[in-house]
Amino acid sequence: MVNPPQGLGRKVDRVVGSMSRLLHVRSAKHNTRLELERYLGLGPVEMFPEPPPLTGVTPQRTLVDRALHSSTLSWPSAHHVLSAEYRARHEGEYKRNLTAWMRWVRPDGAQRKRIILYVHGWLEPGSWAEEATLFRKWGRELDVDLAHVALPFHGRRTPRRSIFSGEYFFTADFVRSIEAVRQAVCDARSAMGWLRGQGYEEVGIAGISLGGSLTMLLGCLDPAPDFIIPIISHLELAEAVEHAAIMWRMKRDLDHWGIHETERRDIMRRLGWSEYLPVVPGERQLWIQAREDAYIDAALAEGQWRRWGEPPILWIEGGHMTFPLEIGRITDRMRAFLDRTS
Repeated sequence: MVNPPQGLGRKVDRVVGSMSRLLHVRSAKHNTRLELERYLGLGPVEMFPEPPPLTGVTPQRTLVDRALHSSTLSWPSAHHVLSAEYRARHEGEYKRNLTAWMRWVRPDGAQRKRIILYVHGWLEPGSWAEEATLFRKWGRELDVDLAHVALPFHGRRTPRRSIFSGEYFFTADFVRSIEAVRQAVCDARSAMGWLRGQGYEEVGIAGISLGGSLTMLLGCLDPAPDFIIPIISHLELAEAVEHAAIMWRMKRDLDHWGIHETERRDIMRRLGWSEYLPVVPGERQLWIQAREDAYIDAALAEGQWRRWGEPPILWIEGGHMTFPLEIGRITDRMRAFLDRTS
């Protein structure tokens, strides 16, 4: 496939970032700055405690599912919030997030030895996009089964009052945003443990954008995935808030509440996520980054990559929103990586 013209990826990212103003029309309602101390300074084990073994899994299989060798699974999320003030919203207004959802796809019908648990990006409405595109290609060309876990506030977990999927995930409501990340990690770890219990020899994690950042966090926690494939992502959340056009509403609301850049950076520093280090060995990581990404700055991603010991990495041309043009190269590199680590 012909590479996109130089500079096109960054231009497309900026246009999409500007168009996001048509979505983020509402300001956050809750200034939770005073509740944040409960979260700041925690280590990885305290911030992301290991969930108990998954129980209460409910499978659903329609005729279409049978034809596609897929299932829809749901279970009560094991996530427990840290803020007593936020808990009322979590269990009331946001009760749809009390149920976790996952799509499980076995392209051969019979179970393969490995599975990739995929974590999707911010604002995605559901798993159908990947199942119709990425999963079809990966199911044909990679010797893996595939699963897709739904993030809080997305898809079926979108609260009724949301204007769009993912509206409530990243906002100036700091506690809700942190709890969304914590619950996403908890639910993915629950799914990972359950899939291991189904007999898979290896369970890896892959994700794009926000899903890639969550993949990185999962790679820093025990019990660890067997491999991780973060795609166009990093853990430098402070930089994303300050410079990514798609985060404009969050930054504007925080400024309105008097939480300006210096304080925002201090909050992110005390959260500590950017300083996490992996427990997954470097040779079992495959990073994929875009050189012209306007949201995930290439220099910041490279800095984290060096801190993580320079694991295998594929640099693609273009930017954040043009990555589908490089799916062929990404898949080829994933296949070589999986073959090498089998």
